[in-house]
Amino acid sequence: MAVYVHLSKMTREGATKIRELQSEYAKWRKFAESLGGKPVCVAACFGEYDFVAVVDYPNEAAALKSAGYASALGSVQVQTLPTCPIEEFIKQMSELPR
Repeated sequence: MAVYVHLSKMTREGATKIRELQSEYAKWRKFAESLGGKPVCVAACFGEYDFVAVVDYPNEAAALKSAGYASALGSVQVQTLPTCPIEEFIKQMSELPR
């Protein structure tokens, strides 16, 4: 499993349907889970992005499909970032030559 971060901004269409957010979110979550995704944290944000979702996916293809589906619903534009555990990052960086 690999953790990905989805940063989402509402589209104009999404903003006009904000009262229906519950059903849009439920559709996306059901699809992400059908791909084997396990949402770790999903939150609304103030600032450049409106929502952030941290999801553990079985593979890159599942993360790509989930982001594509969220975008296809028309309410959000999604930027997806792969992550690595901080312990792995620290280990890899400690092996860099001086």
